[in-house]
Amino acid sequence: MPYEVLLLSPHLSALGRDVANFFSADVASSAQDVPRMMAGKRYRIVVMDLINDSPIDLMSCQALLQQECMHTVPLVALTTDYSVKDKVKALEIGCDDLIDSKTTPDEVFARITKSIFHQIANSQLNQRLLLATETARNAMVDNSDLGANIQFLLQVQNCDNLDQLGQQFFATIQRYGLSCSLQMRSEMGKKDMEAHGMAKHLESQLLFQLKDSGRYVDFGPRTIVNYDRVSLLIKNMPVDDPEKYGSIKDNTFCLVQGINARILALEDRFKLLMEKEALHKLANDVRAVMGSLKIAYQDVMQEIAGEVENVAERLEHRLPHLALTEVDEQFIYELSSKLVVDTNRIFNEGLKVDELFERLENTVKRSLAAASDPSVIRENRPPDASNVVELF
Repeated sequence: MPYEVLLLSPHLSALGRDVANFFSADVASSAQDVPRMMAGKRYRIVVMDLINDSPIDLMSCQALLQQECMHTVPLVALTTDYSVKDKVKALEIGCDDLIDSKTTPDEVFARITKSIFHQIANSQLNQRLLLATETARNAMVDNSDLGANIQFLLQVQNCDNLDQLGQQFFATIQRYGLSCSLQMRSEMGKKDMEAHGMAKHLESQLLFQLKDSGRYVDFGPRTIVNYDRVSLLIKNMPVDDPEKYGSIKDNTFCLVQGINARILALEDRFKLLMEKEALHKLANDVRAVMGSLKIAYQDVMQEIAGEVENVAERLEHRLPHLALTEVDEQFIYELSSKLVVDTNRIFNEGLKVDELFERLENTVKRSLAAASDPSVIRENRPPDASNVVELF
């Protein structure tokens, strides 16, 4: 495959003509023609024929190399005899090679071809370097985004309400330079937020109306991200940068998933608190009922015992005036005495019921204390817990 070679010389030497014929090179008569010719064709190398110029004119070489079109194109100079000082100067100004006129044409062709190969290798190396640099930069950005997302997912576990959750999200989303509106829907209520903490009416309506319209809703530079209890409106998507556009979608969706998971956890905690409050109220009601029942039970027992003793006493006083036989009087007397004894025995057994009521009441008290602090029930549990009535 022939390579495009540009030969620069106001009047070609014999060696210059050999180079032009071997490479089918284009010839420029002056340095002013080089930018125009290089704008129309991609030359791999420029060969400057200075053999007919004596002494060697390295200043013209330096002026040519300083032109923008020569930044990636090597320059080889053909000249007459030169000193070591000239060779050092040529390398300093950026010449790729300096070839004297006594060199055989075949070697000249080989050295020019070698310079072309070096230019191609350097070009490929630069492209790979740029690609590696871009890949490394993208990897660093991706790792940075991943680290920020992981940090957010860890920090949301400390959020106790929707306000804290929204503030944590906006603190994280700042690194992306996005303008967003956030809507969180839960059993505790609906929360709409902007970065400043307040809600915008139009954005809130739009998010609620489009919450069931799919995972992504794109319109112009705006994108709505929906996931279960969360909707996010991004107002300044980079539509001109497809790579960044996709990266933002992936990262924000990860953040939205984290918000949704925390909302579900907060809902579960909210339900537990409601159930705890209900149980607390139930325990208080049971305790109040037991207290009333205990007092009523004791009053009834005392009234029954008192009434029985009163009837027995009145009957004993009345027996002598009833004109009964001694046997009948003895029977009635023994019956009334037995009634008083049995009533007192039953009343004494009722004291055991009072003890059970007291144990039940203590159990309710411990249950109420455990609802506020579970350690209380372990500290106050009696040694012999088998005889205690357990409600909960």
